[in-house]
Amino acid sequence: MNKLDITLSQFKKMRAVDRDEIIYQNLVHIKKKLGDYKLHKKIQYIWLALLSVFVGIKKYLGI
Repeated sequence: MNKLDITLSQFKKMRAVDRDEIIYQNLVHIKKKLGDYKLHKKIQYIWLALLSVFVGIKKYLGI
């Protein structure tokens, strides 16, 4: 179990400083996941555009 996965009772027993650290780590983790998602989305759009251009050129040239 990593530091991000804790139960509510464990969270309530923690000191305020530790709780703030856990909240911060969770926010950083969520922000990283969103960043990764946006990057993968951009890669998919670039791949789709390149594939569309390739298919269009192939149809246009009759290859």
